[in-house]
Amino acid sequence: MLKRLSRLTLAIAALLLASSPGFTVPFSFHLMQIEQVIGGVNGDMTRQAIQLRMRFAGQNLVSNTRIRAWDAAGANPVLIVNMATDVPNAAVGDHVLIASSNFALPGLTPDFVMTNLIPAAYLPAGKITFEDDGGTVWWSFAWGGAAYTGTNMGVAGGPGIANDLDGNFNPPFGSVLPSTNTLAVRFTGPATAMSTNNLADYALSVGAAVFTNNAGANGTVPVELIGFSVR
Repeated sequence: MLKRLSRLTLAIAALLLASSPGFTVPFSFHLMQIEQVIGGVNGDMTRQAIQLRMRFAGQNLVSNTRIRAWDAAGANPVLIVNMATDVPNAAVGDHVLIASSNFALPGLTPDFVMTNLIPAAYLPAGKITFEDDGGTVWWSFAWGGAAYTGTNMGVAGGPGIANDLDGNFNPPFGSVLPSTNTLAVRFTGPATAMSTNNLADYALSVGAAVFTNNAGANGTVPVELIGFSVR
């Protein structure tokens, strides 16, 4: 309870400071992109990963946040992970890597392991949301083009306040969430960029996706499944 009150106090103080003319305040976790998502590797949908990226310094206090997945109608949410601890590194562009237990890349340890997978039925069309534990959406990423019919709303506001000016992250990315190869869907703007909309902001990775954890270690999704060899 004390921990949550302290987080609330910090957020209120930051809002008050941010309203001062000429003053921009990075929050404790709010200014964060959903940078990269993969729904499976080479058809194995138990191998999933979500990579967050900090838009401002000081966004490492993620112990009050969660990620949820939603179906094509923006309904039936599934808790992917409730992040119960903070991460140590907090520079602009630093990452937070959430991955399934089967998403194994040599030398790369995820910062958090998924409690639940993005359901296979959600991969053709759906969304994931980066939220605080109260359910406030700070970044939303939807996919599936016209097959996604749900809302895609989050907090609205300018730089230093929120991640999208009007709070509407639609229209969605125009294709399915990749799971049949080694590609991921990736935000194409720089770390400091705000959202415009998912269709304009995201594209498939160029070649096999590269994922990075908070410590700065990275790994490339392999063409072959780990544990199998080509003979």
